[in-house]
Amino acid sequence: MRDSSIASRVETRRSGRVSSPTSPVTMKENQVFYKYMSAATAHIVLVNQTLWWSTPGTLNDPYDMQFDLRYEVDRDVVRRLALEKLWEAYRGAPVAVGNVLGVLVQAIRAKLPNMRREEFGANYAEAIFESMDKLEGALPRLNADVRSQLASSKILCLTESPDNAVMWTHYADTHRGVVIRLRDYPEFDSPYITAKPVNYVAETPRLVDEEFLSDMLSGRTSFNVKALLERLVYTKSVGWSYEREWRIYSGNGRRKDAPHEDLRFGSFELDAVLFGLSTSDEDCSALTSLVRKQYPHAELLRARKRPDAFGMIFSPIDD
Repeated sequence: MRDSSIASRVETRRSGRVSSPTSPVTMKENQVFYKYMSAATAHIVLVNQTLWWSTPGTLNDPYDMQFDLRYEVDRDVVRRLALEKLWEAYRGAPVAVGNVLGVLVQAIRAKLPNMRREEFGANYAEAIFESMDKLEGALPRLNADVRSQLASSKILCLTESPDNAVMWTHYADTHRGVVIRLRDYPEFDSPYITAKPVNYVAETPRLVDEEFLSDMLSGRTSFNVKALLERLVYTKSVGWSYEREWRIYSGNGRRKDAPHEDLRFGSFELDAVLFGLSTSDEDCSALTSLVRKQYPHAELLRARKRPDAFGMIFSPIDD
């Protein structure tokens, strides 16, 4: 595809100039994301056409991807639910078989088809508690294994908000830096289509709830390690909710032992560069020249103070 054709498609898909923060709740077509950085970092990013993918140890939140999932269940509720589900399976109800216990129940039904409910419960209630004891004993190791897997994981941290004053202060050199805008292009195999929003919570997530654990103990399901990993990747304390973060998770990346990776992005994924309220004329001029040369399709926008509120709007830099 020739550059003129690509540029035409970029212009066709562009929704307009940024004048207010976007507020998507879920991923949608033509989603845009933002990345805050200093002017010096922006120069490196734009020259090298790379972005920093982080590991948990390089993030600024000590809990980020580095906490244990809680094991907190009502054992009596779990036993009652598990016995009901085991009895349904024993009686031949059409239920999924998700682990070895499900296979065992089918074998018992074939060998001992005429047990009464009371007899069935008496035979299996204690076994359920024994299984729970084993799970609780294995929990510390499970949490340690999950954290170990995540230690080398690479994530790209983005946001849906370009005008957060706190983030401009923390991540963009006190408004002297820039924010770059990135857009997903599925036709170019863009990774941004895989971005997921961070879930902000007041308490650390539970490993399992009573319903899931009873499904496990009745043979209907097993642990999904990938789901556990993603729960850790996409969960943060509610105290960080102002960041309105989205993340792309890439497993261990290309170099498992690297503390971070600088990975290339497509030139047409860079949709705009937003300069801060206090970006120097020198930095603005240098980065503008760089963008116009290397990313001629990208918009150049400058933050302005809102006249009617404590906030900012963005307008074309030539204005």
